[in-house]
Amino acid sequence: MRHRKWHHLVVIAAVAFSAACTAAPVSSTNEIATNAPPAEVAEGLPEGGGGEIQGAEPHTLITELYKLHDAQKGPFFERKRATIDRFFAKPLADMIWKDEQRPNDQVSAMGADPLYDGQDFEIKNFKVGDGKVVADKATVNVSFENFGKKQTVTFMMIRQGADWKITDIKYPNGYTLAGVYRENAKEPEKPADPSPSGEFEGSYRVGPTSCTVKPIRMGFEVRWVKGSGSEIYNFEGRDGKGYNFVAEPEPGKYNVFTFKDENYNSGSFTRADGKVFPVSRGK
Repeated sequence: MRHRKWHHLVVIAAVAFSAACTAAPVSSTNEIATNAPPAEVAEGLPEGGGGEIQGAEPHTLITELYKLHDAQKGPFFERKRATIDRFFAKPLADMIWKDEQRPNDQVSAMGADPLYDGQDFEIKNFKVGDGKVVADKATVNVSFENFGKKQTVTFMMIRQGADWKITDIKYPNGYTLAGVYRENAKEPEKPADPSPSGEFEGSYRVGPTSCTVKPIRMGFEVRWVKGSGSEIYNFEGRDGKGYNFVAEPEPGKYNVFTFKDENYNSGSFTRADGKVFPVSRGK
């Protein structure tokens, strides 16, 4: 049983644990709940045409992360860039590092423990699932009870070489770690079209159709010009093809924006059925 408080008004390393222990990983595959877009969205898609733990399974990295965290070590305690990069992919690692440069007496953007999603803890029945792997992407569910309430935290991951890295963390309330950091950055509103900052936002031409993109707390909301609903995309890191933003309209099927450069001006869109379309930022 883990029992502690997350004191976010003092130095993170000063957090007091009244009892801490590490739970051994339990072999358990957890199916995650995805936010499939309304049926109308499909109509709006382009129409047919043209670390150190190398080679480990995704759940092994998550187990190690919690083990360090419960020992008051790891990326949210040590304030070391190398420790952050061991577990997290860009740009999430950049967000964590930026937040950890705050003065010791300043509140963290999270305001709560990022792995247990709370400030007070009495953790029981802790389990790290085996995870779900599709190509170079994976999701791992971590379940536990906190003061008797069942909770599940979902880690989204990408394979980079021989290593797995965390691209975001989804919480039961629908928020994500990257979304919380983004909202608390309180950046001034940017013009929707084009985006001089290089953010994935504004209007895009996708094959024979178009869409608009808006950064939100849970990721990036994409609305297709021919659809009445929206899709939520998450940044899934960089691979040999470019920078990827992914939505999962159906379990195991993905719509993917892949951009050639970090300004997200041009690239391609791969629909869930495998068809590929050119993408360019709107004028």
